[in-house]
Amino acid sequence: MRNEGVNVGSHVLVFIPLSIELYIAMIGVWSIGAYAVFIDFSRGPKFVSDSIGRIKPALIVCDNITGFIRNIYSKLRRIKTTNINSFGKPSLRLFCNNSLLAAQYTQRVDILKVDASHPAILTFTSGTTGVPKIAVRTHGFLINQYNVLRSHIDFNENHIDLGTLPVFTLANLAANMTTLLPDKSYKSRINASELAKKMSREGVTRAICSPALMANLLKYSNLPDLKNAYLGGGPVYPGILEKIRKDVDLQIVYGSTEAEPISSVRWSDVDSEDKRKIAGGEGLLVGQVIPQVKCRIGEDKEILVSGETVLKSYLGGIGDNENKIRDGNIIWHRTGDAGYIDSNGRLWLLGRVSQAIYDANGYLYPFCVESLLDMHFGIRGAVLSKNGERIVVIEKGKANPHDVLESLKLQFVTSVVLVKRIPMDKRHGVKIDYDRLEKLVGN
Repeated sequence: MRNEGVNVGSHVLVFIPLSIELYIAMIGVWSIGAYAVFIDFSRGPKFVSDSIGRIKPALIVCDNITGFIRNIYSKLRRIKTTNINSFGKPSLRLFCNNSLLAAQYTQRVDILKVDASHPAILTFTSGTTGVPKIAVRTHGFLINQYNVLRSHIDFNENHIDLGTLPVFTLANLAANMTTLLPDKSYKSRINASELAKKMSREGVTRAICSPALMANLLKYSNLPDLKNAYLGGGPVYPGILEKIRKDVDLQIVYGSTEAEPISSVRWSDVDSEDKRKIAGGEGLLVGQVIPQVKCRIGEDKEILVSGETVLKSYLGGIGDNENKIRDGNIIWHRTGDAGYIDSNGRLWLLGRVSQAIYDANGYLYPFCVESLLDMHFGIRGAVLSKNGERIVVIEKGKANPHDVLESLKLQFVTSVVLVKRIPMDKRHGVKIDYDRLEKLVGN
């Protein structure tokens, strides 16, 4: 990379699925003081093109498959290609603006030392104005995040962890923990059957993953060696939690790109009254806010957070007006999630503020319906407003529509719409994609 002119402050787009090569690329980028840039390609061509328009990378690191996918995007095709070897195989590729990379390099390369404020990871997220926001995580921020995670998650070196969330696998490397990575996948879904076999074969004792992946793994195995499980990345409903072995130390972790973690709760600490509230449509419990984060409830019940592991700003300030609130010396991050803090100081989630329904019957938040359907019927469902009425959407053949409607009388839901499949987010497969769902039912 240095011989291609990539240096301190250069932007390097890392376009590699979760794999050993991903971490080789990231550490290589950091070793020369460059910034590792990540774009969620599942958001579609426009998002990718707009993101590249904001930051023109000096280099793109791909493997052979993603190098081919790159050809779809005209702005990326303009960057020349060249190959390098990894583990003696041509598994990584560098796409750069300069001439061909010379032959293999074997000389020692000194690692550049940078200060805590030096950017490490730039991640694109969607913006309300249509312009992608860029979350900047510095080396100091990642170290603070790691120290906070260590105080709330078991990083015992004797664990063998299932690594499906890249930032947590970074923490594993720092903690000297062994990590099992799934087979490299170019689809949004991991092959749960094969992964469950590998987890049993390798004796995986800890897993940090989405509830959707855990649900798929449990279809094939009870994961006999598992001792600790941390679920997050989206709403975690009791239906999946009750399927995990009782002897597993099971925790729900709430956070986001800009603030990870925010709160957590052990499932064993959720009592019968808490479960009654969830079943009654009062939201999802995500526990005590961690001491390193301040939390308050803003307008429309939006959760606001501040602290050393909460990003203060986006690159260039684009997105700050919509997502940051300055109160004296404190900068609060607007999570976009609605919620409340109960009498015991615990945080409850109600769903995205933008997906709340407000009509003559008052407010109705999405998790108030989603959690109720999970608890009573074990199904996935969503509430929408159509022609001034509240409707619930469920999948065909999963539950009796009349019974579903009866259970939602207190939420003033008036009708049931059946669909073949409720669309989910492409990243974790755990959040209902309300935009696609509204188009599906003709809103």
